[in-house]
Amino acid sequence: MADKTNDPTIRQNNVAVLFGLQTDEDTPLALDPTQHAIPVEADSVTYGTPWTQEDSNEATGSYVAGAPLIVGQAVPISFKFRIKGAGAGIAYSATVKPPHHAVYQACGWRGLFTAAIAAAVATGGTATSVTLPAAFPGTARALLGMMLLIGAGTGAGAAAAVIDYSAGRVATLADNFTPPLDNTSSIAVPANWTYAQTSPSDAASRLVDHPAASCAIYRDGTLATFSGVRGTIALEGNSAKPGYATFTGTGIYQGKVDAAIPATIVIASHSAPVLVQGSDVSNAALLNRRKCRLSTWSLDPGSQLENIDDPNTPFGFGPGQITDRKSMLGVNPLATLVANRDTISDIGNGVVMPAMLRHGSQAGNRWALVVPRAQPVTLEAENRGKLMADKTTLQCLSTGKDGAGRDSDRILVFY
Repeated sequence: MADKTNDPTIRQNNVAVLFGLQTDEDTPLALDPTQHAIPVEADSVTYGTPWTQEDSNEATGSYVAGAPLIVGQAVPISFKFRIKGAGAGIAYSATVKPPHHAVYQACGWRGLFTAAIAAAVATGGTATSVTLPAAFPGTARALLGMMLLIGAGTGAGAAAAVIDYSAGRVATLADNFTPPLDNTSSIAVPANWTYAQTSPSDAASRLVDHPAASCAIYRDGTLATFSGVRGTIALEGNSAKPGYATFTGTGIYQGKVDAAIPATIVIASHSAPVLVQGSDVSNAALLNRRKCRLSTWSLDPGSQLENIDDPNTPFGFGPGQITDRKSMLGVNPLATLVANRDTISDIGNGVVMPAMLRHGSQAGNRWALVVPRAQPVTLEAENRGKLMADKTTLQCLSTGKDGAGRDSDRILVFY
């Protein structure tokens, strides 16, 4: 008799991802669908298996190959998500974070919450800097990567990115103000979360700077779970569209069972902000303190993930370890006159410059990528329709540690 079993099919896009940080590498987190669910692109979620195979070279006395060798491996995991804040009108706090906080952390982007600093009048300023009053911190680089909101006086309505900050409270900005900022400019810092990668120097800082995560992937009636998850995130976007992040990492397979997507799941499903100036005073995209009329942008983190051999684990591999990196920013501004931008000369002369990409204008759901020091290294001509564009790659360089001991090559700020 024919088998009449009707095996249910699995639909790709009926998927949900839970992601949360572990207290240590060896202890999986009990993931809660009301706390740990993250928004992802439905068709982007992939994962592998804990097994791979090596062909046998054993002689069998015939042309038939010997049995394959089945060996363990760290499981590759990948998903893509829209970069967004906590939500329009939501005030950040030490416990209110962007929805992908745990993902950034597991990729070595250590988060830092900074409480709001009330508006106060500057004591002086220039076209590219402002000197802040005593209400602001007196620690070097304490405000690095954050946004200063100018509420009144010269520059009113602007949001300026900080690319350096001195113990004397002088904030150097990614913007160029005309007329220059002065002692009429009223400056405030909104409550914010910043994320920057780190170079941990000891075991204690590694646990804080590079935590491992647990991940659960529900897909149309199945549940796969992983622990010891770490990875990298590559960023990209287009003009007038949201920014996207692609997580690529590895984890230790914990099992797969049949399970429904929890009915109690809570996902931050609000719209992501887009790269557009709109009615704001400040430009959305700046390169070397000039408007950057780009179509696309990208950030290749250059982070390396090393999966370590460890026989004292279920499959012979321990959690991946984040190692060195070389971050590259890519933009493609429209080509212009040499008098306006001479990238070829900038490359030859080793010129460094700030870059900033600001998405959204609603408090709680706006964010920016701030690169304090970028050096152009390649230039290619490309067509944007019937116009010429300069496809430019810049290496993100460090200016030293920020006030919290993080690296300064690039910073994400949610404010």
